[in-house]
Amino acid sequence: MLSRPFLIIALSIFTATMGLGMVLPLLPVYAKSFGASGATIGLTMSAFAVPQLVVSPFAGKLADRFGRKPFLLLGAFAYFASAVGWWAADTLTVVILFRGLSGIGSALIFSNAQAYVGDLAPAGSEGKYMGAFGVADFMGFGIGPLVAGIIRDQAGIETVFLAMAALYAVVFTLILTVLPGRPPRAHGSVAVLTAPWGKIARHPTMQALLFFRVCFALATGVSMAFLAVHLEERVGATATMVGLVFATQQMTGGLSQPLLGRLADRFPRRWLVFAGASMMATGFSTVAWSDSFPVILAGMMLGPGLAASLANVAAQASQIDTGRDLGMATVASLGSAAFALGFLIGAIGGGRLVDLASVQASFLVGAAVMVLGGTVFLLRTPRRGISAAAEPSPAG
Repeated sequence: MLSRPFLIIALSIFTATMGLGMVLPLLPVYAKSFGASGATIGLTMSAFAVPQLVVSPFAGKLADRFGRKPFLLLGAFAYFASAVGWWAADTLTVVILFRGLSGIGSALIFSNAQAYVGDLAPAGSEGKYMGAFGVADFMGFGIGPLVAGIIRDQAGIETVFLAMAALYAVVFTLILTVLPGRPPRAHGSVAVLTAPWGKIARHPTMQALLFFRVCFALATGVSMAFLAVHLEERVGATATMVGLVFATQQMTGGLSQPLLGRLADRFPRRWLVFAGASMMATGFSTVAWSDSFPVILAGMMLGPGLAASLANVAAQASQIDTGRDLGMATVASLGSAAFALGFLIGAIGGGRLVDLASVQASFLVGAAVMVLGGTVFLLRTPRRGISAAAEPSPAG
């Protein structure tokens, strides 16, 4: 499993997500320094979602036909340009515009990285591969906020953006110089290029995956847009403390990924997604009923940390199975588009709810939506074996 292509794509994603993690607790506070309201903060955080929503499906189709590497390079460059743009920004409009550009980066790099790993994974080991890959994904997001908080406290917000730009330059260089253009196929198999849109739309697991991604992203959008502001204004947390909350939840999820990935190859994934979504809602709701920093920290470690890791690795393992039928990058990119849609609804809708009610109300809605997403995934996915490779034939 630990081949050179796998290690390079994992290292690239670790570096990329570290840069993204640095901006998560930073951008809402940065927008507020320009006088942004709750709804405008939501718009700032979700501005990436519209470009990601538009670009993702077509990028996936093209990547299934022409390969992953060109799109990974374009995504890394878009992230680099976004970080430089935030460093140079002097108005909120400029901040929002470059947040939109980062959405193009998300559309190109994350879905193609998942597709690359999916190409490498043998049938029956999807959870194992996605669990190992998830360590890089989660740990990058986890370390990034903590590093950003320390840099911001010591050197100011502009230095954080410069550090992000340097990280994305490293990602671009790694992909350009070391990553093979096309991943070696597991067991020499040949990937399906892409299925017709009608077949994709009718596929029950695809429907369940997309609905779950929308719900997951809606809750995530609320958290990313308003958790940092809530912690600083209501709980009295410093930038380093805010970074610690984001860091510990991601590191908890990341360190648990290998074990949870193996569980996803041994137990029914539909039930693992449901259990993870329900646990995530429980942890998420701590923001609604507590102003204690230790309680919120523990809730974020349990919910968006451990529970989200369980739900994600099981869903992504199912995504690889589905990608073999419909097109690996196409399925991953549609998942990216669904995430963008959910994040857009969560950040902007959550902003309106914050202005009309409170941050706590928006987190309660996010928790309820997570339970809904897990329930629909449980009911909509076929009641079959663990994975495509492990399922018994109709004859028994």
